Amino acid sequence: MKGLPILLALLLMGASAEAQTKPATLTPPAVVSVIEGVSGKRFLPDTAIATLSEEDETLLAKEPIANWGLLQESGNMTYSNLVVGTRSYQLLITKLPKDEFPTAMLLRFVTPKSKPEPIARGVLKPKVEPTPK
Repeated sequence: MKGLPILLALLLMGASAEAQTKPATLTPPAVVSVIEGVSGKRFLPDTAIATLSEEDETLLAKEPIANWGLLQESGNMTYSNLVVGTRSYQLLITKLPKDEFPTAMLLRFVTPKSKPEPIARGVLKPKVEPTPK
């Protein structure tokens, strides 16, 4: 009987650890492709936001990278915009002095006056070129 509370505590800790190690939601390939195309770097997502609709995926997949605005710097932040009708997207890239690699976040604005909704966030790393044989 005395071991029952200890056993329950161990089971709860195990369940908590398992919940923390579950893989994150997959970031759609269209989002990864857009971020890599605009930034010119390899995007490693660490957070995928579930607010991405099928319409967003279709818009992001069919819009060429050339339709995105040029990367513009403002302080320690770089950004680029894409406007499609009343919907717009913004790629924000920030690099804090303590960070080894910059962080990228893709935001969506449903209407011109709406608050930004995050779609995905992750780290940008340099692209590794394959070595010629």
